[in-house]
Amino acid sequence: MRTTTVLALSLLLAVSTGLPAVAADPPSLVGTWSGPRERIAKVEGHVAGTATLVITDQQGMTFTGHLVRDYEGAVDIEEGLWGAFTPGGKLIVGADEEGIYSFALVDADTLDYCYVESGAAARAVCARLARQP
Repeated sequence: MRTTTVLALSLLLAVSTGLPAVAADPPSLVGTWSGPRERIAKVEGHVAGTATLVITDQQGMTFTGHLVRDYEGAVDIEEGLWGAFTPGGKLIVGADEEGIYSFALVDADTLDYCYVESGAAARAVCARLARQP
């Protein structure tokens, strides 16, 4: 059930972007993307901070990298992530060791993402990230 819900939300997010269904070449996600984020968690409640996504390698329609997130008054946290996307990049998903990401390219330099974890430490976060020069 959890997988079905996450997949359905990923599809909804991808469809809502309005990007063409198929592009000739896969989009390049390699680089650094950063922006403000907000999270709500079962235990900690609402927290705001900054997210920096670094995509270090892309091969075809798969990529790897890490996400660094900071919170007011806390130590930065860095976690690896692995992702893949459909031809043209309309549907982009990723995972780390605890949860699942959904991504949507708004344009070549803007990437939206949401992240969810379920269970005792349930949490959800979304952000709009800008490609850094």
